[in-house]
Amino acid sequence: MTNPACAHDDSAAVPTRVTVNTLAQEAKTVGTTQLAEFLAATGRDVADVYRGSSTWTTILRRAELLPTPTTPLPGEAGLLKRMHSFLHIDDTERASAYRQFTTDDAPAYEDLPQWDQTLARMLFFNLWDKGGFASYAAGLASLRGQHTVRSELGQLLTYLMHSPRVHAAAPLTGAHAHIPLNIHHAYNRSEILAAMSVARLGGQLPGFFAQGVLWDAANRTDALLITLNKSERDFSPTVRYKDYALSRTHFHWESQNSTAPNSPTGQRYQQHAQQGSHVLLFMRDSKDTATGKAMPWVLLGPATYEGHTGSKPMAVTWRLHHPLPDRIWSRLPTTPPMA
Repeated sequence: MTNPACAHDDSAAVPTRVTVNTLAQEAKTVGTTQLAEFLAATGRDVADVYRGSSTWTTILRRAELLPTPTTPLPGEAGLLKRMHSFLHIDDTERASAYRQFTTDDAPAYEDLPQWDQTLARMLFFNLWDKGGFASYAAGLASLRGQHTVRSELGQLLTYLMHSPRVHAAAPLTGAHAHIPLNIHHAYNRSEILAAMSVARLGGQLPGFFAQGVLWDAANRTDALLITLNKSERDFSPTVRYKDYALSRTHFHWESQNSTAPNSPTGQRYQQHAQQGSHVLLFMRDSKDTATGKAMPWVLLGPATYEGHTGSKPMAVTWRLHHPLPDRIWSRLPTTPPMA
């Protein structure tokens, strides 16, 4: 099945295999160091640039359009490997907030208002999902010396801001109004955990989080990270739950197989409205894209419990507060996956 978030997913790119050498030769022919100019001149999809271990910097150095340093800058290689994790960005606010840290006059983290600090942490964990700094300020400040990384990331974010993949923002409201996530937009695990302030230095780090469910006590929210197609390679039979859309406004979801209706978690699912807690649904087609990169989730938004059947797992029907738009609904299965 096609990824429901294909408007911002690299699985929608040209399927033929493209090598770094091919791209380097094309870059040399075009004769530009600007990513957007290269893509316009060649008709390539941006995902072609980031297949495998390739990056725009890799291509430019192979094409001899950028000097290859005799002594690699510490941290540069690791940061360049993270460039692909920005390809799914589909809103201008996020791209703009991230891009300001690629400029020479990037703001200091401590000078930002709270909303912008949260976006800065989303960027931070997108670059360093396993930490590595004593503070967010130190990590973001370290980018100032990474001129090559800043150039590539700035070019990529600028390109994404003007891409047809971008669509109008629909921010969370109510109890979640302070969380900078937009409904029906795509986010990776690092961004989700950082936006909800679950990920934090000295605490839980995105690179070590593998669960598909999260109880966020601070926001009194159950975040359900749903993968529709669970392959035998990535999911054992005991966690191959049946999750699928019932309609534009209703979603069938199976809980973890340890959850019974009378358990604390099962009770919270059923009584969340009465108890003042919330549910956010995130959905993706599969674990990886066609190019082997981790697939992002699309935020379906808040949902309300409507009923369930069974136990361990519970088969829950959620009512979505925001109907699925055509670009998502038209690509979704509406029947249970094969056992």
